[in-house]
Amino acid sequence: MYKIITAFIFCFIFSASTVFTQEEQDTTLSTEENTTITEDTTQVTETDPVKLEISRIIKEVNSRSKEIDNVISTGEIKIKTPKIDETGDIEIHVKKKDDLWFKIEGPLGIDAAVAHFNRDRFTFFDDLNDVVTMGSTSILNIGTLTKIRCTFDDMLNSFSGTVKISKGKKDELAMTEEGGQYVLSLKRGTITRKYWVDKDNYFVYKYMYISKTGQTLISFEFSNFSYSGTSTYARKVEIRRPKQNEYFRLTMENVSLNQGYLDFKVDYPYGDVKIRNWK
Repeated sequence: MYKIITAFIFCFIFSASTVFTQEEQDTTLSTEENTTITEDTTQVTETDPVKLEISRIIKEVNSRSKEIDNVISTGEIKIKTPKIDETGDIEIHVKKKDDLWFKIEGPLGIDAAVAHFNRDRFTFFDDLNDVVTMGSTSILNIGTLTKIRCTFDDMLNSFSGTVKISKGKKDELAMTEEGGQYVLSLKRGTITRKYWVDKDNYFVYKYMYISKTGQTLISFEFSNFSYSGTSTYARKVEIRRPKQNEYFRLTMENVSLNQGYLDFKVDYPYGDVKIRNWK
């Protein structure tokens, strides 16, 4: 079980946005690449008809995704790397756009790890080793923890089973079509994000980050959809990092949407654990 926790924290959660440093791990990020886009910028006035249509599609995706909120789910996480092939039980609480809580349980329901991340701060309790780590949810801190860079928004997409597309003012936009899907491309710096969007119901089947050389750095695939109003929720989310031969899967067996109350508290025995505080 400890291997599951270690892999989960260091390989899954914090690999969500390794895309910015996948090619050059030791290169300092530019200010633009280091900034997480937290607001929907689809309201920027467009005059080009293609860009205008892309902005319309993104707005519709985000509007429907927003309908799914205050999620409580339980299920299984699968992790497979060249050194690890494990599964574990997980409970997830998500409140968009700022709160993610999860708990991993070991045999006989014994808590193994509990964590809460919001856009500003995080608390992670490693119950097996009696260590609590707290700090700001910054790309720098996450990169220091894991030796890779990471944003918060990909975590929310994966754990909520829905996707919000962030569009920056300087993103280069393009679009093609594949059957019943729009394929949107948003390029920022040397990285291109591609989203496959259902034409009828505007949910995202998958999205990926692509390097300047055309290499897929990380991909997110969503399936086993359930409908709620005009929105959809993916009960199965798969994440792949092809170069590292790493595969992660979340399979949600029980899902409760739009709950009136969510608990994000991380309980730990004060005085009996090692505390690590990061700025």
